[in-house]
Amino acid sequence: MVPPTSRSAPETTAAPKPMSIVATVHRAACTGGVELSVLHTTRALAGKGHRIHLIYREGGDLLAEYAKFCQSMEQVDNLEVHFPRNPLRRLRELSSVREVTALAAAKQPDVYYMSRSFTAAWALDAVRIWPAPVVCHWRGISLPPARDLRRLARGVTRFIANSRFTLGHWLAAGIDPSRAEVVYNGVSAEEYPEGSEHQQREARRRLGLPAQGYVAVFTGRLDPEKGVEVLIDAWRRADLGADAVLLVVGAPVVTGGDYLDHLRQLAPASVRFLGAQRDVVTPLHASDVAVVPSMWDEPFGRVVIEGLATGRPVVASRVGGIPEILTGRLDRFLFDRGDAAQLADRLEGLRDWRAREPELANICAGRVKESFSLDSMSSGVEGVLQRARAAFGN
Repeated sequence: MVPPTSRSAPETTAAPKPMSIVATVHRAACTGGVELSVLHTTRALAGKGHRIHLIYREGGDLLAEYAKFCQSMEQVDNLEVHFPRNPLRRLRELSSVREVTALAAAKQPDVYYMSRSFTAAWALDAVRIWPAPVVCHWRGISLPPARDLRRLARGVTRFIANSRFTLGHWLAAGIDPSRAEVVYNGVSAEEYPEGSEHQQREARRRLGLPAQGYVAVFTGRLDPEKGVEVLIDAWRRADLGADAVLLVVGAPVVTGGDYLDHLRQLAPASVRFLGAQRDVVTPLHASDVAVVPSMWDEPFGRVVIEGLATGRPVVASRVGGIPEILTGRLDRFLFDRGDAAQLADRLEGLRDWRAREPELANICAGRVKESFSLDSMSSGVEGVLQRARAAFGN
């Protein structure tokens, strides 16, 4: 089945009526693309005049950002139902979300905007208390059990997927394609500015890097599915010069410190581990190329558009939704999952790209401005919420 055409803007040109929106996020911390996507989407919706009521389970460094625009912020003990097979555990999970069901309904929203399918389960019960449409924004491909998926399919008014790849999984599971559409993730040019050669020199100075030499960067979780071991293997194989440096920005989230120690043992001296940090623009500006060596099927691949936005070519695994980003002249930077030899070849081929292909920086940044801007994402989500509100009860 071919997914429907993606949307990046509302179908109507009329000024949208402000909405009261209950939005959810499992973790209000900068630990991955999902968390940043929820923050940026809700912040952009608030900037358009909509009222955001945030419900979250775990706090973190993003709470201060949410506090700047949310009408209310409520922390709950549980936010998700994972539908375990064991009847007793299932009953306990369903009972544990009664608090959030009542809390969300008490906000009397125009829309319940859920960031994961496992969050939407309780929202269907909240509708019985305060009727409003439920919009489920899929940023992953984990499917609930079939009977629970059928309930979601009946009760959710509209579904949003972050890529055609993600949408294809849900359509194959039986979701009505007329109620589902793609809205690609987006980033702001202000937060991820294109970096000049002068900014590259300054970024390298701040990071203590030589002004000359080839620099590659990885940003993200340091967990096995992110493929950092493959990247380190490729880095050893590639002929990039004695002054080449690989920056690894991130920390383990699923695994612990033992895995980080393992990566450090594998890495040669030219690999520098910078740890987790909010500022990824400085390492991106310091680099010549960004690398996304994922071993799992990335539902979208936000780090790809972050790198492109700064005017850097991005070498990435041909997995999940990433090939939807690296298209046209950029698809040559894809490589097969886990293939360190291919990755090494891609890295070598980009060693002097500024001299051979100086227009590539504008091509990379232009790809994001054209198809993956924050405005296109927020307008797309806003349009879905408006259509759900108009269709609810009809």
